[in-house]
Amino acid sequence: MPHSPVHLLDGLFAQQDMESAAHRFVLGGPFGAEPVETSAERLTRFADAGGLLVETSHSYAKGQAEPAIGHWLRRNPGTLGVATKVGHDTTGADLPLDRDTVHDQVRAARDNLGVRTIDVLLYHCDDPTRSVAELADTLVSLVEAGHVRRVGASNWQPDRLSALAVELAERGHDAVASYQFSLAEPEPALLGGSLHVDPAVLDVVRAHRLPLLAWSAQARGYFARTGTRETNGRPDPYDTEDNRARRRRCRELAAELGTRPETVALAWTLHQSQVWPSIGPRTTDQIDRSLQARGLRLTGAQANWLRHGR
Repeated sequence: MPHSPVHLLDGLFAQQDMESAAHRFVLGGPFGAEPVETSAERLTRFADAGGLLVETSHSYAKGQAEPAIGHWLRRNPGTLGVATKVGHDTTGADLPLDRDTVHDQVRAARDNLGVRTIDVLLYHCDDPTRSVAELADTLVSLVEAGHVRRVGASNWQPDRLSALAVELAERGHDAVASYQFSLAEPEPALLGGSLHVDPAVLDVVRAHRLPLLAWSAQARGYFARTGTRETNGRPDPYDTEDNRARRRRCRELAAELGTRPETVALAWTLHQSQVWPSIGPRTTDQIDRSLQARGLRLTGAQANWLRHGR
């Protein structure tokens, strides 16, 4: 199995300027739930555009997402790094994060992806029955074994995330965080248990200078739409009064700048320090449109107005 592209990923999480913005995008998408040829087209386009990291989970697409990405990686070794998450079964249910379970999932993930070393490994959930120290020890054991390179957590409560950052730092490692984050703040009750970056989480991210992999950075296409829609038969978690106002401001600024509202919204996410937006395009054209945000430099006043209206 080929090694992961260490030479490409060195310093990835130190890149903050807009000239490096293409590298700050992370590619998500319906891998494993679509023909592998469709996934391959997007992966190739993203890599050709300077992207470095694709993100997935051991549980996505009922366990078929990693193999779909691995199908492409085996044909393009050393091209893209991978961030994946463990701790869910193929139905999305939480698993106990004991050492054996985590190591078994990581072993399977490496086989699925066809890599010796996973670039970023995240707990997909927390296991409150276990101490943060124990969970940190498990992550460090994977790094020391050469199975993973960077480690962290997704969807943890802020106090536990802060404790994990401390425990990992004491062991010589920097944590990575993963949460929903975009210009549109979702209604938490409609997110199905996933967490978005509220002020408490943001305080932890900034206090510990954690790289934040921001999933649903485009709010599931909210800023590209004009009306409302349901998601899996449920109300759109992003369709709130505050977000409708943010969408109107995006349209106003987009008209001034000669671009699209969704480009403005994604540029706002890039404007935030320590944030690596995960985009979930379905087509190569959508990748190209997303990447246009890297050339849109917002002022601090514009970014604040988009978010707060003042």
